[in-house]
Amino acid sequence: MLLINCDLGERGVAHTVDDQLVKYIDIANIACGGHAGDKQSVDYYVDLCQRNNVKITAHISYPDKEDFGRKVIKIDDRSLCKSFDEQFALFEGNVKAIKPHGALYNELNVNEGLVKMFISWCVKNDIQELLVSPFGLLKKHAEENGIKIIKESFAERGYLLDKNNNPTLVPRGQPNAEIKEVQKAIKQYRELAKGFININGQEIAFDSQTICIHSDSEIALELAKELNKAKG
Repeated sequence: MLLINCDLGERGVAHTVDDQLVKYIDIANIACGGHAGDKQSVDYYVDLCQRNNVKITAHISYPDKEDFGRKVIKIDDRSLCKSFDEQFALFEGNVKAIKPHGALYNELNVNEGLVKMFISWCVKNDIQELLVSPFGLLKKHAEENGIKIIKESFAERGYLLDKNNNPTLVPRGQPNAEIKEVQKAIKQYRELAKGFININGQEIAFDSQTICIHSDSEIALELAKELNKAKG
């Protein structure tokens, strides 16, 4: 069984779909001002998640609302850490788990300098858990620094093999980057729940503990309902 996680609070307070998604997920990654969201939306979704017994992570991002945190930006370490501080402060010390967002998530899989800076920031802020790719640098460095990891896969995103023959997400904008049919996403969930993913007819080992649904996916709500039923 894979826990269901979903990104929330990226479309303001009381968004119709986000409010319903909370009923079907186990973990909510709440946007906190980097790519989307603000203090009002953070407070709203923290309260809603707590009332529905949903675990919360801070969905920290590059400070980039213009491109929704989906592009790597040029920023020095000091300024980036300051942005992390500002985003994390919106939770007022009540959250100790983080899932990086978008381009930051992807860069933390491959950029060792960024990973070391981020881990140092996490240790300083007593971060206890990170949602991470099972295959990237962030997993390795988190484990070395005593931070618990929750290994993540994605339900409605396509995968390809990287240069090391590890599964990685198809970049957005490329063919097959998104899965837009509920049944195909359910099939991928079932494979991942068994510990593998099918890429071009090849079964690749993939050990994950949680599976992500993007709230802005056109199939998000229907898929969340179906996966909630599938995991029993």
